[in-house]
Amino acid sequence: MSKSFIIVQILSLFFLIGITSCSTDKNDLITLTFGQSIAELINSQKLEEFQDPIYGIYTYKTDQLDGFKIGDIKLSTYKYPNSPVADFNRIQVYVDDRIAKQYLGFRYNTVKQDEIQQLLEYFKMKYPTYETRKDSNGVAYFWEISSLDAWLFYYPSTSVDRNGKDFLNSNFLYVKKTTRMENNTNYNTILDHFNMMCPKK
Repeated sequence: MSKSFIIVQILSLFFLIGITSCSTDKNDLITLTFGQSIAELINSQKLEEFQDPIYGIYTYKTDQLDGFKIGDIKLSTYKYPNSPVADFNRIQVYVDDRIAKQYLGFRYNTVKQDEIQQLLEYFKMKYPTYETRKDSNGVAYFWEISSLDAWLFYYPSTSVDRNGKDFLNSNFLYVKKTTRMENNTNYNTILDHFNMMCPKK
């Protein structure tokens, strides 16, 4: 086997690894860049047009999560067993408008109990500077991530299964800093709303 053949094989392997890495990360919602068009992601994942009822932001949503990632955590389609109809994992991807489809962030609602803890630990390790706030359902978290020009929020809520057992139904909200609420004149930004819901001590 010639030396040149071995070199070509090694280069081919690196090229293949690079392609695989790119294709794996294209659905990582943390590594998407604010302001980039995500029209291809919307089309390829068949995301459904929507408008966030809390924040009024243009949104595309799905509950088919296989292939999506948040950092190191691979997401999967999941419904909480023995629960009401609405208790399933889903993603809402935020955009600036329906035409440009420029990325503003996401809201991830998850009822997968171990995944909630995995995501919390991942974010706390990756971004160790954060605030904790008291919430009626537990502890809420807020990160101001200057390197990404981002706000990251975690707030828990509670659902009840058909046996009367409580379980977490939690939200991770990641948006560009200064993102405004479009349907509420009482609060300028999403951070203002969070401060009202979970005030500082």
